[in-house]
Amino acid sequence: MLTVYGRPNSSNSAKVFWLLDELGMDYDLILTGRGFGATDTPEFRAMNPFGKVPVLRDDETVVWESNAVLRYLAGRYGPTTLWPHDHAERSIVDRWMDWASLSLTPPLTRLRKARSAGRSGDGDLPAVLAAVTAMDELLAGSHFLAGDALSLADIVAAPSVHRWFRLPEAGEGFANLAAYAERLSERPGYRRHIRDALS
Repeated sequence: MLTVYGRPNSSNSAKVFWLLDELGMDYDLILTGRGFGATDTPEFRAMNPFGKVPVLRDDETVVWESNAVLRYLAGRYGPTTLWPHDHAERSIVDRWMDWASLSLTPPLTRLRKARSAGRSGDGDLPAVLAAVTAMDELLAGSHFLAGDALSLADIVAAPSVHRWFRLPEAGEGFANLAAYAERLSERPGYRRHIRDALS
């Protein structure tokens, strides 16, 4: 039986929960992280020395870092179109996974946290706008980030896409991105773990 250490209001945990739903896999959830179980115990740090969720335990295998967990699950319990076997096709998914993690999510997270804390200045807004503009342009020609089928790239980007549409700037165009968000909403795992669980 798989065990996941995480929390429902964590975007990184949510990605793992959604993939497990897509794979139709049962798992035990150990509520862990901010507001739930401690991550600074010796037992947890033995699994993840950085004290972060999610962490996946699959028998004797322990995997941390959400994207690594996604790749492990898709590879171990595939084959699946979510992370194709063909290396060229897989590289497209990997590129968008890394791009979403490095170029979309960090500036959006900083922007949201600054606004939530009431700090003035939107220094990260240009980077966020550049990222969502790039996605909107790409999605003019494909249904999902890595082509016309849902992939791990979409699961990685989904929490940030959801949170982008909670900002006032999201109303200024971005029709392709809005249609993409609607397509994501057709997936039960997205609705359950992203749309209905994340602020």
